[in-house]
Amino acid sequence: MAYAVITPYIVPVEIQNKKAVNIGDGFILNNLIKLLYPAECKYLFTSRKELSENDIDKINSTKALILAGANQLNDNFIIVPGMSLATLAKIKVPVVPFGIGIHGIPKQNIDMSNTTKEILRAIHERISFSSWRCPLTIQYLNNSLPELLDNFLLTGCPVMYDDKILDDAGFYHQAKTVVVTVTERQDFWDRETKTINFVANKYRKSRKILSLHQDFLEIKSNLQNNQDSIWNTLKIKVLKKYDKTPLSLRNYARDKGFQIFKPTSVDECLSFYNSCDLHIGSRLHAHLYFLSQAKKSFLTYVDERCIGFSNLLEFPICDFNNLNEYFNYDFEIYRKNCINYFTNMQKFVDYLQEKVL
Repeated sequence: MAYAVITPYIVPVEIQNKKAVNIGDGFILNNLIKLLYPAECKYLFTSRKELSENDIDKINSTKALILAGANQLNDNFIIVPGMSLATLAKIKVPVVPFGIGIHGIPKQNIDMSNTTKEILRAIHERISFSSWRCPLTIQYLNNSLPELLDNFLLTGCPVMYDDKILDDAGFYHQAKTVVVTVTERQDFWDRETKTINFVANKYRKSRKILSLHQDFLEIKSNLQNNQDSIWNTLKIKVLKKYDKTPLSLRNYARDKGFQIFKPTSVDECLSFYNSCDLHIGSRLHAHLYFLSQAKKSFLTYVDERCIGFSNLLEFPICDFNNLNEYFNYDFEIYRKNCINYFTNMQKFVDYLQEKVL
């Protein structure tokens, strides 16, 4: 009952100067493995690099190749770079999407390419069901491949599910330790500083943590050849106190009484979150994880990837200018919807364990 997994959580050395590891992708992988237990994840591969012949041999020594979820599905999705129908034919075991969602960035899910359609059709010739994470993803798939609509299961994301949210225990009400997650890309400054300000003012006596799901400061940009990069501000003495860079956001949070938490592994991050009480911030998978533990969480908008989950589970996407308006949300609405969609997830997991693995 061994399987292999392709995940975006692994960032190859060759692109670490462009791409930061996302701990949220690790959350997905971690919960996927838990859901498929006692089947064993024997091999891990990255979705950011071509598969070698040796990789394919390892995959073929298992029962299935699982494609671990994240926002990977776009108009040109091909599983890994260089994938073709000829390469896919070399993989003799079923290839199974698990909790994958649409890209979420504008113009990435407009018109599915013929190559993507061919690959998804070929995958589904060997499997009865695939798992997709939100209604917007299902709509995109159904519009692009209507002949496969009975194969697409709306399961949500693996990170949504834990015994604590699926049983009848009430949501946790403490706020001794409050976690703020940030997304330090695009026009992040206003959103993240206003969230920090809100938490600093509302929870003056609480321990306050700024948690980094991606450390963009570790990206080794070529500053000499990129004069317009925000990273230029990091190689010279900063003239202003806050210059709207990831580094100055952390200094801003420290000045507001926050500690900085930069997890070095999924286990470290989850262990720390288990000791915390409340989450407010822009990281979707921190939001889903806290809710899975029946702890309150409030998510601010970054891009469209959170809209599908909001539609699925009926939680609010918070305006960072008016965060206090959302604190009367009834979290039992979330629990009810989570339990409802866990039926689909259990159907999918049962199918994999009984028919595929």
